[in-house]
Amino acid sequence: MFVNINGKNIPQVSSNVSPLKEGFSYGYGVFETIKFEKNKIYFLKEHLQRLFDGCKKLNINPTFNEEQIIQHSKEIIKKNELDNGVLKITIAKNNQESDLIITVRKNTYTKEQYEKGFRLSFTEVKRNQDSLLVNIKSNNYIENLIARQKAIETGFDEVIFENTKNHICEGAISNIFFIKNSVVYTPAIECGLLPGIIRDKIISIGKGLKLIVRTGQYSKEDLLTSDEIFITNSLLEIMPVVQLENKKYDIKTNLITKMLIRELNEIKENY
Repeated sequence: MFVNINGKNIPQVSSNVSPLKEGFSYGYGVFETIKFEKNKIYFLKEHLQRLFDGCKKLNINPTFNEEQIIQHSKEIIKKNELDNGVLKITIAKNNQESDLIITVRKNTYTKEQYEKGFRLSFTEVKRNQDSLLVNIKSNNYIENLIARQKAIETGFDEVIFENTKNHICEGAISNIFFIKNSVVYTPAIECGLLPGIIRDKIISIGKGLKLIVRTGQYSKEDLLTSDEIFITNSLLEIMPVVQLENKKYDIKTNLITKMLIRELNEIKENY
């Protein structure tokens, strides 16, 4: 596999980014993971906007502009001869400058997983809704990874965090939506979550379909008494939830979830 480091396509084994820089010594950086299929890199502009916003909040000076990153992204996809996969763009702090690292890999989510649905559990780890990093897609992801790994070891696919006020906020790798009495709910950004690109798309799609879409503060009980649940991120897009803790859902009857999936797929087709 090839990677792009500071505009140069090189074999992954030959990369020479120093581990002594802040980006690697302290996880001081931001990243985006983006789904691509054939010649389409989905919602790339939105991802780059969030990437640059994160850089600004963390006082990282990007060495490359949007146009250059788009060009390097297309080059590394072509170099690795992948029609479908995942593009990862990282900007890591390097003293007063930064390093740009672009990689690609296969998307491992399968059709069978969508047909089966994801199983969710709650984690005892609390999300700090006042944290500087909570709304930034930073390289500091170890808390999420550890919490999710514990869930996977017990047979679940994803975990849901509550914040310090016991309001649900997000998953380790996803945003969460639930539906009750035909109303679509998702936690507000103020609850302590990373506002995902697909999250924003679903909110817009729901409103366009004349659905009632509400963002706010919700509890475990709200989630456990819902009619449908699904989670979103840029790779999963919309993943139906078949189980939350001990409660099971029949995803074949999740009419609103299916409607939102169809609408998102239509947007992608016309992208």
